[in-house]
This record gives sequence, C-alpha cells and structure tokens, in this order.
Amino acid sequence: MKKFIFHSIVFILLCVALFHIKPFYLLYHNHYQQVVAGREIYYAIAKSKVKSKSKKVLFGDSVARQLFDSKDSDSIINSLASNQAIGMAGQFFLLQNYLNAGNNIDTVYFFFRPFTFQNNLNQVYTYHYFLKPFYNKEYNQYFTTTVLKQIEKIPYYQFCRYPSILTSNWAPNFSPKDTDNHSFLSPISLEYLRKIKELSRKYNFAIIIMPTPMNNIYQKQIQGFDTTGIASTGLQSEFKNYFTDIIYLDNSQFVDSSHLIKPEVYTQYYKTKFIK
Repeated sequence: MKKFIFHSIVFILLCVALFHIKPFYLLYHNHYQQVVAGREIYYAIAKSKVKSKSKKVLFGDSVARQLFDSKDSDSIINSLASNQAIGMAGQFFLLQNYLNAGNNIDTVYFFFRPFTFQNNLNQVYTYHYFLKPFYNKEYNQYFTTTVLKQIEKIPYYQFCRYPSILTSNWAPNFSPKDTDNHSFLSPISLEYLRKIKELSRKYNFAIIIMPTPMNNIYQKQIQGFDTTGIASTGLQSEFKNYFTDIIYLDNSQFVDSSHLIKPEVYTQYYKTKFIK
C-alpha cells in the first residue's frame, strides 16, 4: 500500500511538472507573446516603449492596423494600432508608454470604428486581450475604479497571469450583462478620453480622431448612437467631423463585415487628406 501511495505521489508530481514545462518555456524571453492570439497587442506594447524620430503617432483597432500596419516602417507616422479589445484604457496605456519613453510628438491620431468606443471592457475578449497584457504592476497605477469594477465581474480574473493561462489562448466563457448598444462612448471610453486630453495639454500635442471605412449595413445603427457624452470629454472639436468623415462601403468590400479586402486603397486616401 505504501509503495502504491509513493508511486501515485511521484506520478502526480511528474504530471504537475510536465503541465508547467511548456508554460515556463513560453515565458522565457516572453516567447508566448509571439504565438498566442493577440500578439499584435504585445508587439504594440513593446514598440510603444521604443524611442522614435517620428513626431506623429497613430493608435487604433484592427481595421486601423490594416490601414497602418504597426510593423511597417513609416518615417511620417509611427503606428501602434492593435486591437479594439484593449478598449480606450489600453490605448491610453500605450500612449503613456510612448510618452514615458521620451518621445516628442506633435500629433496623435486615433483611427477607430465607431463600435470600438463602445467597449467597456465587458466583452468575451477582455480576459485574453486586455487582462493578460495589462493586469500587472506596470499598469495597475493607471486603472480607474470603473476599470477595476469591470474586471472583478470577469470569472477567474485573479488568475489571468498564471503561467498556464497567460501563455495559452484560454479564457473563461464570459457573457457580459451590462451591455449598452446605444451610447457612442462607454463609461471607460469617457474616462480615458479625458485622460488623453489631459496628456495633450501636458505634452502639447494635437489629437485627431478619425473613423475607419465602415460597412453600409451598420449605417442606420451608427446614425442612432447617443453622442451626448462627447461634450464631457473636452474633445468636442476633435469629434466634430467624425461621423461625417465615415466612408460607407458595400458589404462586398469586406472580408467579414468589418475588415477590408483592400485596405491599401484607403491608406493613401487618409495619408493624403489627413496626415500632413
């Protein structure tokens, strides 16, 4: 009996060790960041900490990343476009990194689909795309009470940095209940847009907010948005032409109703018209 217990304990310990070997290997030199879903976020984080000669920096969601790939070398504008799932909080963290790195900028561009501003960190994607990259000592200082309350609604949020979870694509099956499909700006977007405005005053840079091309199937929904929250951000002038500047395209121009089949066609348009 003692022999059986001994062998059982050894077997369990070996299983535990084997279960952790791969995660710890992937943690070595942050190798997991190259293989998990959302690697564009880790790339943007790393790039946001690098000194750049460019006076113009761009942030955006995945459609913006199609238009201005963060891996492209562009002497005019430095793109840190990543993914909508990080919310405006994540965009603020990237901007704060960029400024902390000593970058001197005169213009910050935000390229977002209108729906991106609705993200209140209450999506099924929040755990993997926001918590795993940002729920750590480096960024906790920038978390507002609103963000913390949202995070605490997500199952197993405390374990998002556990090696076996962090280095995989696993996330809990989270079904948010506090959705709002009518307001243009979520509470978290409002908070962090105000913070971004404060940074623009402190570091003396201009903010330009632009929409990405949109599928015309969403036109009526977008026109029905409640935009009254814009007034409290201090960015009324920056949002003034946001909706009139939306380019609506036929559904046939999109891969999946959101992402463009030929983004390069519109990249040059935005460069010529808005990025001087």
